[in-house]
Amino acid sequence: MPNRKPQRQSAARVKTLLLPMARKEASALILRTRLNLERLRSGETDRSLINHLLQICLIASFVTRAGYGQLAIDQLDRVERELGELLVEFDDTGSCECRDTQMEGITQVVNEYDRMLGAVRLEIFARASDHLDRLMAAAANEEPPSTNPRKSSASPR
Repeated sequence: MPNRKPQRQSAARVKTLLLPMARKEASALILRTRLNLERLRSGETDRSLINHLLQICLIASFVTRAGYGQLAIDQLDRVERELGELLVEFDDTGSCECRDTQMEGITQVVNEYDRMLGAVRLEIFARASDHLDRLMAAAANEEPPSTNPRKSSASPR
């Protein structure tokens, strides 16, 4: 009867994926996100803070595109673009400032992410997270054209 135990574990795992995230884990995730949001609101900025909020925005966008969100896709796209611009500004200058209108949009995305954690099946978040991981891996593998001689437009001759 050793074959029955793995089947039960698989059934338990499948059941877990069909339910929203456990509240304890969801609370830990949203606490970190809300702390980063408050840091940004107070004027503190660093790359990891902006990156975290951008990843939350992307996950919320993926979940919304899967049919489980309440915010408009164009609003999520706008906040994603604004966070990307903040990240570029931070990389260029070492600092950036978030406007009140940007904070309002980011706050709405964080609130929606919080709602999603308690309402959307874990399977949907797992898929969104996998998609984000693939995008990040693809971005990490891309090299700027000037550093890759095979992709350079100039002829080596």
